[in-house]
Amino acid sequence: MKSPIKILLVEDDEDDYVMTRDLLSEIEGSQYDLEWVSNPNEALALMATKDHDVYLIDFRLGEINGISLMRNAIGKGCKTPIILLTGQSDKEIDVEAMEAGASDYLVKGQISASMLERSIRYAIEQKKSESQIRHMAYYDHLTHLPNRFLFKDRLQLAINHGKRYSRLSALIFIDLDNFKRVNDTFGHSVGDLLLIEVANTLLQCVRQSDSVCRNVDMDSKETVARLGGDEFTILLNEIVDSHDAARVAKRILKAFTSPLFIEGNEIYTRLSMGIAIHPVDGEDTETLIKNSDAAMYHAKSQGKNNYQFYKHSMNVSSLERLTLENHLHRAIERNELLLYYQPQVDARCGKLVGVEALMRWQHPIKGMVPPVHFIPIAEETGLILPMSEWLFKTACLQNKAWQDQGFEPVPIAVNLSGQHFKNYNLVGAVRQALQDTDLEACWLELEITENIVMENMDVTLNMLKELKEMGCRLAMDDFGIGYSSFAHLKKFPLDLIKIDQSFVKDITSNADSVAIVAAIIAMSNSLGLSVIAEGVETAEQQSTLLKQGCFHTQGYLISRPLPVDAIGEFLKKNLESTLKISVASETDFPLRGL
Repeated sequence: MKSPIKILLVEDDEDDYVMTRDLLSEIEGSQYDLEWVSNPNEALALMATKDHDVYLIDFRLGEINGISLMRNAIGKGCKTPIILLTGQSDKEIDVEAMEAGASDYLVKGQISASMLERSIRYAIEQKKSESQIRHMAYYDHLTHLPNRFLFKDRLQLAINHGKRYSRLSALIFIDLDNFKRVNDTFGHSVGDLLLIEVANTLLQCVRQSDSVCRNVDMDSKETVARLGGDEFTILLNEIVDSHDAARVAKRILKAFTSPLFIEGNEIYTRLSMGIAIHPVDGEDTETLIKNSDAAMYHAKSQGKNNYQFYKHSMNVSSLERLTLENHLHRAIERNELLLYYQPQVDARCGKLVGVEALMRWQHPIKGMVPPVHFIPIAEETGLILPMSEWLFKTACLQNKAWQDQGFEPVPIAVNLSGQHFKNYNLVGAVRQALQDTDLEACWLELEITENIVMENMDVTLNMLKELKEMGCRLAMDDFGIGYSSFAHLKKFPLDLIKIDQSFVKDITSNADSVAIVAAIIAMSNSLGLSVIAEGVETAEQQSTLLKQGCFHTQGYLISRPLPVDAIGEFLKKNLESTLKISVASETDFPLRGL
């Protein structure tokens, strides 16, 4: 049985109350619970309780008219539908009532039971529709948190409040670390459920005392918002100092130390947060959002899963980054890119077994730009694709030139990006480079990382198989720090495993690193794969690797990456005599310093 529709009648004439009560009693199929009050102040107090489904307000209430009462109630946040009643038909009152926010206007002497029922029903349904439209416009459909538009409105309220009362407020910008990996691994449905759980956890982390609640319901949850994707914001109002914002950020990090369980999957969620303080870090909404966003990206650059306060230097860095991006667009056409080459050797005899080609950027003003500065920009902007085509062709051309000069053929390795496996004809680009340079495919080695393999396994596997059928060598770079397993590894047509330098760095002092390296070597041997260790810098590291059965090495102990002229000299020395590298003494390494 449906609950009765609760009606508040504001009417100073008892006879009109009796008439309204009798009309409601005549309506069939619905039940009504009518409450009557004659005093406007009492009416406002009852309207504040939000216990009614509709208000019937008389136009004439003595010192105050019904329209004034209605405006007063709506100004205090009233969202319940209001129907205005009057003793005479007046078009001017009709228009004024509707403009003031009334759902309907009825003339007392002309009201029938059916007319009153229809007016009440339409008013309630209209308010529901308006509420749904408002929710769709201002709230995120997935998490039901305020969206960007509503959050900016609440942020502006906080700014106005802070300016008027000289109070501080803080904006925390939150981004999930590696959220794309969740979508790629478990699917978008699990990703959506994770976002919902993150939203709920953030709401639990933020006390209502932290929030902006001026002229809004306490249960509207407008402290936390979802701006889109995996980006969230939190608004902290009337903080004493920046330490208050830091305490909330620490509370959030602590809340996510335990995994979230989504459809049977245990998912560890980490967040990077940036904090901007009003008015110190900005006096308008756009500046505060921009600066908190910049601080969040700084948190990511500091290793992720932490928070950082905004500093002016961050915007300077952002401007430099944007300038660098603009210049990078023209780097290829201006012939500013070049390759450096790092040799790979058999540590038992010093014989060259391969060369890795590494991209460099000779900026006309800034000089040599480190790869760590421009490669991430190229990845994000998609410039890595045309740059890679240049890389493929240049590396193949150089290797063919060395062969033509009489040097013993060795593979030349180039790194692949995750972008190459997304709507890009990688196979076609590699085939074209080989055809243009007349290099045999077996002398081109393509390196991928574990994370690339795991992002879209089926697509990646198919493309790697095509490259393997073409004759190219395939290597897995930085092995040991990703998420692939033995079961995954044996699916891929690899030739080579490259042990990540983080394990090599500690191999002489950390038993765990030794155990990991030994396990990688054993696994590679069982799969018939070659192994090479990256980042070898000392004789002790090389000696330990040899004892574990890893014979091929790459690193500063042998040579830093060299420009084309210097690597040419290296190849000549290697051709003249096989280097004899002793593992008994650190001083017995003739290639050091090249």
